[in-house]
Amino acid sequence: MSLEQSVEALRYLGLFSNLDASSVMSTAVYALHPEDRVAAARLLMREKSISGVPIVDADFRLVGLISVSKIIEALADGRLADSVDSVMTRDVISLHAHDSFETILSSFQRFKFGRFPVVGEDGKLVGMITDTDVLSAIIRSFYSVYVHDQRRTITLGSFSALSKEFENSADFVYDISCTGLENAGEGSARLKAYLQNKGFGESVVRRASVCAYEAEINVCIHAGGHGSLRAIARNGEITVRVEDEGPGIENIDLAMKEGWSTATDAIRELGFGAGMGLPNIRRFSDHLVIISGKDKPTKVEMIFLESKE
Repeated sequence: MSLEQSVEALRYLGLFSNLDASSVMSTAVYALHPEDRVAAARLLMREKSISGVPIVDADFRLVGLISVSKIIEALADGRLADSVDSVMTRDVISLHAHDSFETILSSFQRFKFGRFPVVGEDGKLVGMITDTDVLSAIIRSFYSVYVHDQRRTITLGSFSALSKEFENSADFVYDISCTGLENAGEGSARLKAYLQNKGFGESVVRRASVCAYEAEINVCIHAGGHGSLRAIARNGEITVRVEDEGPGIENIDLAMKEGWSTATDAIRELGFGAGMGLPNIRRFSDHLVIISGKDKPTKVEMIFLESKE
């Protein structure tokens, strides 16, 4: 998959919404002051393998930038001993820390630069964004999504990562609020009764309620006991989504391995946290999408097809 295809895929999956310049940029910034010599800029670029150096004043506010092309010009004119101030570009195109990922991509596509300084609200230099940083952000975004589907060949091509219907309405809504594990599972029990009343078959109701229970337990164990369980049940298809505002899942692929768990010993002594929750959800659902990441909300969406019974 090319970089352009990767970008389009992420746009389609809606995974750019949490990315801005502050989360993409590198904060290990090499900068010089206007009074530094051009020779110093040349040496810094060579040692750090970079193509441009931002120039900052005494308060670290961005005042210019010296590029490889400016170094070449200075070499030709014998001006390596001159100050950076005399050759630097003053009209610097920069990004702001709060700029969206779409803005970052547009800047790279429009100006064709290899790097952009990033400034804060006060104009101070806070980071740099290179095309490598952009690619790294794309890769991290892919790693923050887990997709399992029996129709995998069409899932990534034409199936939305998360159903949009939940944004407006859901047939079933339950606010998860676990003060302890003794009342965990109430939402999945209510969902089971709801689906039975809707006339769904015993097998698909069992699969949906088991997966909802596993997801609900995870909210109680790992996310402070607060989240939501919602479902849409129509036309022989049940879609269940469980969301929380917990600490997130740092490595989803690892979390999908049977027996892997971050539950405490106290939780394990109660008979929970065996590391089978997500693997069971994968086993019993026809379609599963998990979107999470370290210090990010977790969304688990499961689809169950009655036609598969």
